[in-house]
Amino acid sequence: MLVLLLITAIQPAVAESNVAVVPAPDFELTDLDGKTIALKDYKGKVVVLNFWGTWCTPCRKETPDLVALQNQYADRGLLVIGAAMDRSIQAGVQTFAKQYGVNYPIVIANNTLNHAYGVIVAPTTFIIDKNGKIVYRHIGALTRQALAQQVARLM
Repeated sequence: MLVLLLITAIQPAVAESNVAVVPAPDFELTDLDGKTIALKDYKGKVVVLNFWGTWCTPCRKETPDLVALQNQYADRGLLVIGAAMDRSIQAGVQTFAKQYGVNYPIVIANNTLNHAYGVIVAPTTFIIDKNGKIVYRHIGALTRQALAQQVARLM
């Protein structure tokens, strides 16, 4: 039994690609540039909402892929939004964003946002369709190929 628990504890996070299609909880937060980001303002766009942290190694690995995805699909109606789980450490988040060339808005996630989306670990990524519905959730790092595959089917 102990072996089973240990094996389960060290397995990589599991994607939940077949989530029930439900409305994405709306939020209104300020990004690193002081602009208000409200999910409702992006209806008609596909939104990739990525919960991450500067301290999170898998998050660091997937950030260049999120930047590339934003570059590849922005002109077709995609918006990546980063939700940093670094509680009120905006300076560190800004340094991270500059270091990785982040080209999408980053908000500082709060308990309300984390709770609304059921997020307890980083990274966790949601894909929200043009109608504001969550159509995909993945816990753990995503590759560029996996992200592009999910986004392409919604464009």
